[in-house]
This record gives sequence, structure tokens and C-alpha cells, in this order.
Amino acid sequence: MTAPTADDRSLPLRERKRLRTRRALTETALRLFTERGFDATTLDDLVDEAEVSRSTFFRNFPAKEAVAIEAEVELWTAYLHRLRDRKLSGPVLAELHRCLADAVTALDPGWDGRYLATRRLILTAPALLAYVDHYRTGVEDEAISCLATALRVDPDDLRLHVLARLTTTCWSVSGRDWVRRDGRGGRQALVTGLARAYRSVPESLALSATPR
Repeated sequence: MTAPTADDRSLPLRERKRLRTRRALTETALRLFTERGFDATTLDDLVDEAEVSRSTFFRNFPAKEAVAIEAEVELWTAYLHRLRDRKLSGPVLAELHRCLADAVTALDPGWDGRYLATRRLILTAPALLAYVDHYRTGVEDEAISCLATALRVDPDDLRLHVLARLTTTCWSVSGRDWVRRDGRGGRQALVTGLARAYRSVPESLALSATPR
């Protein structure tokens, strides 16, 4: 299952309009934040440029930080959709990898540019980095809940917490490298880098040092 988009004709017209408004706010916000800086751009600047009311903005986003990281939200929303729908079979870390890789692959073509702009913006605004960290913690909590239900184990089981954190860590490592290369190689390069990060997990655990 994929996250709904404004182009999905199976959605009611009202929902498609809401998604289009959300996308317009996101694109306007990224442009203004990039041009003027995140801190220097007020919420009034944003809604005036997007030609919407403050109430419309807050119906779509809880805060200015949220609209700035919408590309992150798109990714992890798609990931959680897949995790909730998937019938897990085999090693759980591999299943989490498949969910995340499938989510990345299915994102709309414009996502690459939005994500690159978002990550560059985060480097200039410490408040956004903190917001992303907080958001990803919520994603990990959701993943833990899904795994606990699917595997019929206690949500406090430490293994679930480690697996959830490994997934966001593998993304952080591979995504950071992709952004550093300005997205060279496109979506396929990102997916390949993600696979390499997951493969490194057991290899890293097997790494040992020889006393000198």
C-alpha cells in the first residue's frame, strides 16, 4: 500500500484538493526557506506567498518546522504504511529493509529534489535537525508497535527497539551519502546505498580488533 497522492483519482475530490494544498505549501516553504533562511522566514511570509490562510496552514501542518521536513514525512509515512500491511516472514531486519526500500522506490519523481532541498536546509537550521530527530523517534515507536503486534512479543522487548533504530540509522547513513553526492545516480543509487548500509550491520557486528 502506498501513501495517497493528489493524483489518485480513487480519492474524493476534497481529499485531492487537500493534498494539492499541502504540496503547494511544501514547495513554497522550501523555496522561501532556501532563499531567505528558515529563521528569517515567518509563517505570515509563507502563507502570504502560498495565498492561503493561517488556519489552512494549521489544518495541514502543526508547525513551521513540519512543513520544512515534509519530504522526511512522506518517506516515513510510506514506510509505516508498508510495515503495517506486510506479512512478515524471515529475518525481521531484512523485512524492514524491504519495507523501506519499497517505500523509497514508490515515492513520486519530484521527491528527490524536495528531499535534497530539505536536507540542505536542515544543515543551516539546528531547530530543524532537532525536529527531525524527534519525528524519527516517533517513527521508531510506531515501527516497534507494528512489530510487537506482528511478532506477538512485548513492545518493551529490547530487540524491537534495536531493530527500529537500526532502520533509521541505515537510512541516515545511506541518505547522508546520497545527499553529499547531490543525489547523483538518482533513486537507484539511493536504494543501492541503503542495501549496502543494511548489509553492513552483520558485518559490523562481526568486526573484531586484534590486540597489539
